[in-house]
Amino acid sequence: MQYIKDSYTVATSPAAKRTYLSAALFAAASLVLLCIAALAYPVFYYNYVPKKVISIPVHLQYNSGLNPYGLTSLPSNLMLEQAYDVSVELTVPRSPVNLERGNFMVSLFAIKSVPENPAFSFSFSAATQDPYAHVREDNLVFMSRRPTLIPYEDSLVSTASRVLFLLYHILYPGVSEKATLTIPMGELVEFKNVLPLSILVDVEAGQTLQVYSATVTLVARLTGIRWAMYNHRIISFVVCTTIFWVAEMLSMGLAWFLLDSVISGRQPDKLGGAKWDVDTDDFRMGPPISYDEASEGDTRLKHEDDNDDVKVKEESPERETLVDQPADDEDDGEDVWRETGAGGTSFSHEKGGSLRRRSSRGGKA
Repeated sequence: MQYIKDSYTVATSPAAKRTYLSAALFAAASLVLLCIAALAYPVFYYNYVPKKVISIPVHLQYNSGLNPYGLTSLPSNLMLEQAYDVSVELTVPRSPVNLERGNFMVSLFAIKSVPENPAFSFSFSAATQDPYAHVREDNLVFMSRRPTLIPYEDSLVSTASRVLFLLYHILYPGVSEKATLTIPMGELVEFKNVLPLSILVDVEAGQTLQVYSATVTLVARLTGIRWAMYNHRIISFVVCTTIFWVAEMLSMGLAWFLLDSVISGRQPDKLGGAKWDVDTDDFRMGPPISYDEASEGDTRLKHEDDNDDVKVKEESPERETLVDQPADDEDDGEDVWRETGAGGTSFSHEKGGSLRRRSSRGGKA
């Protein structure tokens, strides 16, 4: 039972309560910082890792020039010094006109300005303005011009395929009647100083080219940490959150240490100016003793000790006379002892154990 009481007393002591409070505060602060680190990782991921694939539709404009062209605005999630593969996709029908076209060129211009897009314009003047006026050397970030061709297909092979897969072609007629042309316009394109805001696509095949749709695609070529964060997202989340949390804990500890040092440095010295002054067997707090006062006190004590030694030497003959008396002379010894007691002889203990004999005024009888 006593063991339980002692354990309870130790567990409920003020020191133990302070330990419990410190542990609870540390655990709460650690949990809060862990939540902050877990929330900070998505923000860091969104700002550091670019979007892998950016696909932008382009609405080609016909009967506005020699060739169909299209304008589109780029999103804001492009990143500087990030390599991209840029390509243009054209979905065209396998019509006789297109098959007879042969090779043609596709041009792409990435520009700093944002021209009015005729496909989304509410102004007639903006819709009819020349978009090539924005293609200038000081306004150009990147440009490319690449050839393309609708894939050739032998007529005999095409007829045999249609016969063998007649049911499939009946159910899905559009698959064999169109072709998708993917024209690579740039590989590992990096925007060093400034990001483009718009892209102009010019299909140099004349107004007779038939096109279903056009799309500009930018694919980010991730490397290093960005590649690891994109392809191993769970592991990256755990590792980065742990690193953020450890950094927060170290920062908090350093800040707490500096704050404690500043607060402790501002507290006054409560024992400043207090000295120990020794007086016989007692200790008391007093003002600081100067060197001259200490020297004078030592001289006075030494002088008193010398006087005590002289007095002891003067009294020693009387004590020897009393001690040298015969022991068998009881009457004389008793008289002498009584005389000594009547005479008021006394011994006092003063100043470090020195013996002093003081005779009464009556003296010896």
